[in-house]
Amino acid sequence: MARKKWLVLLVVFTVLLLGSAARLAAEFKIDIGVNVPYYIGVRAEDDDIGDTLDWVFLVPDVKFNWLHDLGPVRLGGGARLWTFIIQSMVYPILTAEADVGPFTFNTNVGGGLFLFFGLYNSIDTAGVVIPELTVAYRFSDRFSVGTGGLLVFAPEVADLSSFGYVGTVFARFTIRPD
Repeated sequence: MARKKWLVLLVVFTVLLLGSAARLAAEFKIDIGVNVPYYIGVRAEDDDIGDTLDWVFLVPDVKFNWLHDLGPVRLGGGARLWTFIIQSMVYPILTAEADVGPFTFNTNVGGGLFLFFGLYNSIDTAGVVIPELTVAYRFSDRFSVGTGGLLVFAPEVADLSSFGYVGTVFARFTIRPD
């Protein structure tokens, strides 16, 4: 039953986006990033287990967003793709971002519906929420570097006081229609 609700919500969201495509096309944005996790941990009840990583690995990601410019803040929605090359995951996100001087502050929250492809292919629903907060220094309108934190809440498995977290540094390329 939960899958049907998420599928209906996804169809409604897609119809709304397509219905206002002319307005949204000018505000479409793609961020292509390469992330390097530097700290990873799990907070469970009264324990906090985390450590800096001794080795470096790259995690590519792509964010597709339709953003509405509301003055100093841009709000919208889209999708987030994380890939480990042989396995990838896409999920819907809601995004808020703002530019302050040469810095871009971005927060997004996503989850609920997941598309997996690669070695394992599936569309799944889950009570998993993935919020993220990043700050990036913009060298140009097309390139930025920054840092951020990502949390993973799974209330179906544990209460909200238990979650996983990752700190990353990243380089990001932005594509906007001109």
